[in-house]
Amino acid sequence: MVTEILPASGMLPVTNYSGNKTFSSSDGRFNLVISNCQLERLHAHCAASYPLETGGVLTGYYNARHDTAIITCATEPPPDSQSGRTRFYRGTQGLNNMMEHLWENGEYYLGEWHYHPNGSTYPSGVDIRQMREIAKDSAARCPEPILLIIGTNCMVAAHVFFADEPSFQILREESILS
Repeated sequence: MVTEILPASGMLPVTNYSGNKTFSSSDGRFNLVISNCQLERLHAHCAASYPLETGGVLTGYYNARHDTAIITCATEPPPDSQSGRTRFYRGTQGLNNMMEHLWENGEYYLGEWHYHPNGSTYPSGVDIRQMREIAKDSAARCPEPILLIIGTNCMVAAHVFFADEPSFQILREESILS
């Protein structure tokens, strides 16, 4: 089954898909699961926005041990987002309503996804600062936000930030298309 973008919500839902990609920290402390279908959709959205940066929100849930985040949705950029060749400001229009609905159904804000056209999957200084702010913001209810960065040649890397640690972990970098 092919998953379609839901224009009203801007969400890319996980339905039936051929498989998952799992990203894991080197110490095994944290894992992230995202469907290949979601990654393919993000890749298509990035290709359509090239040469401008773009991004959105990641939502989903954690497994019972709270060591694995399962991404079920990746939003398109909200309408009030701003893009440039080397910058992206994710807007907020419509996100509160979406998050309230998801929260009621046992899904949560997990972090952000971001596209670096012609660039690295490593977070910029601005990316790192914003993710640390999210980790420390009690209103975000996300002490370990994830940043999924898509870069040059369809490479993707997952990063996790911790509220109580100054560093972050790269979970893995690989091709979206593999």
